[in-house]
Amino acid sequence: MNRLEIYENKTKLWMLMGLIALVGIGFLIPIVLYLTGSNEISLFFFLLSIAIEGLLIWVASKWAARIRTKSPCLIVEEDSITIFPNPGNGINLLKTEIDGAIPYSINGQKFIGLALRNEEEKLEELPPAVKRTVSLNKKTGFPIFNVHLNYISNKDLQAVLQQFEAIGLPLGTEPKNQRDNEVRM
Repeated sequence: MNRLEIYENKTKLWMLMGLIALVGIGFLIPIVLYLTGSNEISLFFFLLSIAIEGLLIWVASKWAARIRTKSPCLIVEEDSITIFPNPGNGINLLKTEIDGAIPYSINGQKFIGLALRNEEEKLEELPPAVKRTVSLNKKTGFPIFNVHLNYISNKDLQAVLQQFEAIGLPLGTEPKNQRDNEVRM
């Protein structure tokens, strides 16, 4: 079996970056109007616009990091799967650690969750930035590691599904520690 490296679809990421830029421009207009002395913009709306601009700049920096990254978002090998929850922070999961692969969706966002045999042990090994991300998944009752499918091209998605079958992790296998509030695709 060949090593399969899957990269995020940069076109989709650039489209979202463009949307962030358009929203940013929309909230930049009230700031410029207020600073030029226009009486039409209240102080509250000016401060709200500054707060939203700050948030949008932070989000844009995160998206830019995802666009610039050269690392794949998923690597599937014969004996392991490597997931990159954050750019540059790869988590290697051995096939023996994985209990099942579960497809689910949340608000139109599609995922493949990887249920582990011993989640607590794996959580202790993670770097702090990744631990915060996966802890949220655990608190909400979903598998701690997942593959986000919305930013993978359809061609690559078919290859991922075939590789999961090839290594013995067909989608929909029920893990032994099934979550009660799991959402099905």
